[in-house]
Amino acid sequence: MGRCAPFMSVVLATLSAAIPVSGPAIAAEGGASNGPYFRVFGGYSLIDDPSIQGDNITNGSTGNGTGRGTLHQTNGPWGGAAAGYRWGVLRLEGMGSYESHSLKSFDSPQFSYVDTGGTRRTDLNAHPTLDGNLRIFTGFLNAVLDVKFGSPFEPFVGGGIGFANVRMNDVTGVSNGNSFNLTDGSDTVLAFQALVGFAYRFTPTFAAEAGYRFLSLNDPSFSDNLGGSFDLGIEAHQAWIGLRVDF
Repeated sequence: MGRCAPFMSVVLATLSAAIPVSGPAIAAEGGASNGPYFRVFGGYSLIDDPSIQGDNITNGSTGNGTGRGTLHQTNGPWGGAAAGYRWGVLRLEGMGSYESHSLKSFDSPQFSYVDTGGTRRTDLNAHPTLDGNLRIFTGFLNAVLDVKFGSPFEPFVGGGIGFANVRMNDVTGVSNGNSFNLTDGSDTVLAFQALVGFAYRFTPTFAAEAGYRFLSLNDPSFSDNLGGSFDLGIEAHQAWIGLRVDF
């Protein structure tokens, strides 16, 4: 599972911990309600500058085993929706989200490419500028544990396992004055997330949410213009606000 393996163990621990805890917690609540719910949310996504490395984006001296480069992109809005079922303080839900970021540049000790004139080039200590988009659609199965104190404020913690479809849309660039086409494609990979936040319940039906998501993707891979490939190591810190409706 690569870079995601340590994070997956944390998510699995969160999910397994939620289930046994829920039984006593529900009993302590004295008949917490069961039923379906729906929520929508939106917020701001801060992507840690992804690492980038591959057959032709290398550290220059020992190949692609070490010395990953760094991709730079804008940060910005993200959002989505989820629907699920609650059993007292335990919730299981399906969740989808979407975000899009403009690519700016990347840094690499060595970058080989074919420019738009058909000439193969290799640039050392490369800092090409980029034009294009990085788009991420995710789908998750989450387990979420609500912590109830008999007040309108209800903290929650959870985690999820799912997939991410990552698209680099018509990405072009310029390196040392030479234009090139980098990639235009997508990859679907495993994804993992941790969730923490709180809800404020206005009525038994409506609650406002504020939360934080840590998102980790299992290194999507893309073809380059020399017939090779490169992968991205993507992790993101995301805040959101939203509305939950309990039926």
